[in-house]
Amino acid sequence: MAVHVVWEIGLLLLAGGVLFALTRASSGPFAEGSWNGLMAALAPLVLAATAAAVSLRVGAINLAVGPIALLSAWMFIDASSSGTVVSIGMGLGAAVFAGVVLATLCTWLRVPGWAASGAVGGAIGLWAGTSGDPAAFMLAELPTTGVVAAVAAGVGLSVFLGLVGSFTGVRTRLAPIRDTPVGERHGRGGLVFFGTLLSAALAGAAGVTAAWAGAPAQGAAALPDPILMSVLAVGAALLGGTSLLGRRGGVCGTVFASTLLLAFMWLAESRGWSFDAGWIGLGAIVAGFLVTRLVEAMNTPDEADVASSSRAGEVSDLREDEPAAPQERDELYEEYDEDLAAVGSGGDPWATTGSMPRVGADPFGASGAFDDLRQTHPGDGYDGARYDDADRRYLR
Repeated sequence: MAVHVVWEIGLLLLAGGVLFALTRASSGPFAEGSWNGLMAALAPLVLAATAAAVSLRVGAINLAVGPIALLSAWMFIDASSSGTVVSIGMGLGAAVFAGVVLATLCTWLRVPGWAASGAVGGAIGLWAGTSGDPAAFMLAELPTTGVVAAVAAGVGLSVFLGLVGSFTGVRTRLAPIRDTPVGERHGRGGLVFFGTLLSAALAGAAGVTAAWAGAPAQGAAALPDPILMSVLAVGAALLGGTSLLGRRGGVCGTVFASTLLLAFMWLAESRGWSFDAGWIGLGAIVAGFLVTRLVEAMNTPDEADVASSSRAGEVSDLREDEPAAPQERDELYEEYDEDLAAVGSGGDPWATTGSMPRVGADPFGASGAFDDLRQTHPGDGYDGARYDDADRRYLR
């Protein structure tokens, strides 16, 4: 996680610098909407970027984040005359339905995420082109406290999911998805289904938040641009440190990258730079490719570490590390074993067939080392003196 920490600190500093320059602008979106307008635009972007990041982590990238947000916003606005709860339920319900379809394609039919989401996004786009405009928006404008709550919920959810994804156990369970070729069974279909469904639900929440926070006092709210939202969401997820190959990602990088992109878009508009905002999102995607390569390079272990870790815990390693006893010593150990067996059975250890001396019951006669003690030598001064154990004195 060291590379993610360093990169996220850099993103935080860069986003803070762009925000500082934005607050000094005398014209543009920030001058008109101030911090409330910035948070109203940041909340749906953070939710959409989190949706893209979740799909990347499970190896099924969701390119239909924008179309699903458009569908949810359309349903939310159209059902606004039925009340807040019903309209929110309709918007999120449509996103969940699209998520079930997308997850089924990715898990049951094993369709790659980009292809399945492209089909779902294309179907939503065709539907939106023929359905016309939704009914007039009948709910009250989202208050400032609601905008702050939406931003806090989006940021908190993004950070929470990043923390969960940083656990070693979670990354280990996501590893088979990353290592298995597309179209083959990897045994993690439940995780892919849940991640894809969660991604669609977050995209739907982004659409509802964008429609509600950007609603005028009266009349129909502006629907989010599906293509721009998808490009910005994927760009913020990649720029925040989520790997394009799956499994790996940061904690706060998605939030910092979303803030940086939105602040840079508003800064470009306030300075009068004549280029479309979509190029900023596309540039973020290209920069995200480089970030992915950086993350992958810094997370790749050495070959020696891989070789040692792959053999860790094997019984064969313990046998190989033990020094082998010479073969010729085994016969000697067998002789000693026979001596110990004779002692245990009450036999005479000096009469065994082992390597020890074999002479009756007299151990001293076996080697002759103590013959001088039994024979007299006049030259030694004792002249045949002997030691009597009974009287414990020398006798002549």
